[in-house]
Amino acid sequence: MGQSLSKSWLVFRKGIRYSYDYIGMVMAASALWFFIGFLPLLVATTFSTYIKNPTVVGIALALTLVTLGPATAAVHAMMARILAREEVMVREFFQHFSRFFGRSIGIVLLNVLILAILASDFVFTINHSNNIVRMLSGIWVYFFIFWALMSNYIFPFLVNQDIGVFLTMKRAALLALDNAVVTIFLTISVVLVAGLSIVLAAAVLLLMMGIIAFLQNVAYLELMQKYDAEEEEIAEDLEV
Repeated sequence: MGQSLSKSWLVFRKGIRYSYDYIGMVMAASALWFFIGFLPLLVATTFSTYIKNPTVVGIALALTLVTLGPATAAVHAMMARILAREEVMVREFFQHFSRFFGRSIGIVLLNVLILAILASDFVFTINHSNNIVRMLSGIWVYFFIFWALMSNYIFPFLVNQDIGVFLTMKRAALLALDNAVVTIFLTISVVLVAGLSIVLAAAVLLLMMGIIAFLQNVAYLELMQKYDAEEEEIAEDLEV
């Protein structure tokens, strides 16, 4: 427990330090994430006065699901490269956006489906006439909490290991399960950053996604060190 708390503090401290050291890149990447990721919704909102059609808003929401995933992956890829001591340029956002476009959309759609299933099952059980079935509604709350925990590692796995959608989800889930304490504190940190960004409004444009990407990628790298060390030990044992 003590080691996990120490690791949690290390992740938070490193994530914030990198965010401060690369504040210019954080601001640029976060702004691009906001404007590119939410572009369809921003356009629909801008012209909502002239086009009062629910269908247009629905299409804008659907298109936002298409743009938000690749934009998020692009920010994560940029921050992952910074953590790898590589030189990063702002224009690389669009290269990463294109590179992870298909898989990011797949990840977003899969997660929307998961959330829809969890929500529908929760609503069904909580409104059921049978008391026993209503008691089971708590199970879906725990599943939602686990989804929130594992979501911290989805994009770090995608951009660092360059793997497919289902393998990304599987590895994110396993990492969260095996490192519950660190993941809980990471989630709290991410929620705090997101909450402050929403309250301060302008921070959504200038800081939020960059800081979150740093926190999540630092956590990924710190936790994966344990498994890399285990693989090295196994390799050494096999050689002997």
